[in-house]
Amino acid sequence: MPNLDFFAVGSDLNVVLDFVFNQSGCRVFESVSAFGQDLAEFSTIDGLMTKFHVGICRSDGDRALLQLVVPSGSSLYSIRRIKLSPDKCDGHTFRYAIEGWGLIQLYLGGIGPNGIVNSHTNHFNTKGARKWEPLGADKAAADSWNWSEVHSVSSRLNRFIRNKVSVGKLGSRPVLPEAHGAFMTGLEPAEVLWKAHLDAYRASGSEVRSGAVSGPAR
Repeated sequence: MPNLDFFAVGSDLNVVLDFVFNQSGCRVFESVSAFGQDLAEFSTIDGLMTKFHVGICRSDGDRALLQLVVPSGSSLYSIRRIKLSPDKCDGHTFRYAIEGWGLIQLYLGGIGPNGIVNSHTNHFNTKGARKWEPLGADKAAADSWNWSEVHSVSSRLNRFIRNKVSVGKLGSRPVLPEAHGAFMTGLEPAEVLWKAHLDAYRASGSEVRSGAVSGPAR
């Protein structure tokens, strides 16, 4: 399945981003631009960190929203200008969004006011893209994307998170090393649903998988 929710904070997020920038082959964009600004593409982790406070969430729904473009998709995505109402957007009249059926979403959470906000990856599959294609006639055709490549890149990213980086699971969600330490020392998931799994997770904390990939502190 392309969908993966996982818990990561601090240097955990650097490890995931290092894989994206150095091993996935993808171009990395923000999902939606700030009001009145062009859409940003990032070529380095440092450049992304300059734009976003990655790992610090202002609310339980706040994440750094990224879109990944697989190598063969560079001519298939589009940048859409969104018209804004200036009276509702501090005088701004536009912003931009990236669109394309084969984009891979990467939403990075972190520490929020009510605990750890989960991170997330997902994308359309061929069937889903074809189903919704009539509502996006201005986009490149769903069948123009190399879906084998989209699934391959997504699967490699998800396997890296599940099998190389995570040290345990909270319910069904992989937990990365720094997030594990935060859970074990008092932080909770931001979502109420996942708090119910925390006691069992902490009780089995000494049994977490060793040998996970780690990264430098930020």
